[in-house]
Amino acid sequence: MESFFSSQTISIISLALLVVGFSKFIIYYKAFNISIVDYIDPSEIITLFADNIATASVIVMVLAVPYIGLILPYNLSGIDIGLEFFERLSRHFSLLLPLVAVGFVFLVVFLLILWRRPKIENFELARYIWAWPTITILVPMMSLESGSYYSIQSFQQYVIILSLIISFTFLILLATWNEIQKVKTGYFSNVEVEFESDTLKSNVTEFYVGKTKSYLFFYSTQNKTSTAYLTGKLKSIKYTPQ
Repeated sequence: MESFFSSQTISIISLALLVVGFSKFIIYYKAFNISIVDYIDPSEIITLFADNIATASVIVMVLAVPYIGLILPYNLSGIDIGLEFFERLSRHFSLLLPLVAVGFVFLVVFLLILWRRPKIENFELARYIWAWPTITILVPMMSLESGSYYSIQSFQQYVIILSLIISFTFLILLATWNEIQKVKTGYFSNVEVEFESDTLKSNVTEFYVGKTKSYLFFYSTQNKTSTAYLTGKLKSIKYTPQ
């Protein structure tokens, strides 16, 4: 484990997390016709993505254990390329059974935690179920199959890094998709934003979608445009549950 997490691999993973985190915000605000890069101060970039980086660190560490403990030694041992494709897949799946079982337990616990949270939507729970076979079966299968062709250690280390990045990217894009749909279906329809001389109230046709250090945004479903408001005279943002 320690030999895998060298300064080089940590640098690659950290860069990938920043890129994915930045992409998340671009995709989210693009769904509301906001070019968010025009409203972000350079000093905000790290703080805006802090939650992504923290979540990613946990995900990467958890996923790295089976990749380094099971998949890497298996690939380095050399897989007989003469085996039929489906026979290789059968061997791969047998190796992954512990990962699939543990992943399923984590999925159930994760869904139970989410289910108890207020404002969680059924479509969110359903979509997170898709993540389980993707990150515990599909992506690891692809990693294992790469060992059928190249069992060089340096190559397999990069395969694992790529697999971890793909898994994290998939989860972040899924979460972003959920956030967009939640907001568009009324998640922020009861937000009240108070300035020194005015008050903005969300409703089903024009609602709050987010803020940066200097701006906050409201989106209109009628004309499909967003309006940016300076936060210099912002007093409070109040959210009232539906």
